[in-house]
Amino acid sequence: MLELKKSQTDMSNMLLQTVISICVTDIGGIKSLPPRLLGKFYSILSKDQLNNAVIQYDMDNNIIIDIFIEVEYNQRIPMKVQELQQLIKKEIEVITGYTVKEVNVYVDGIWVK
Repeated sequence: MLELKKSQTDMSNMLLQTVISICVTDIGGIKSLPPRLLGKFYSILSKDQLNNAVIQYDMDNNIIIDIFIEVEYNQRIPMKVQELQQLIKKEIEVITGYTVKEVNVYVDGIWVK
């Protein structure tokens, strides 16, 4: 089992946040939002800066990601969510070698271009 130290976890989280942001930008028709209550609560508990995604590790060091987005009006929400989940999972696993267990996408709003 891979044990991450605090500095390694901070660096890993920064890398993961960057990969997630790039994935959101690549999809188009969506924007990431800072997490609402859940993300703020998690940030306070972990004494971490507020990021666009909440990243957690399970007992086996698999990654669980919660991301909050807005979708552009007139887009197919289920299709965009599935596309984002697949891209985030693929990119993180290829770049880091970690296993992504879950990518939970919360659609928090609609925006008009």
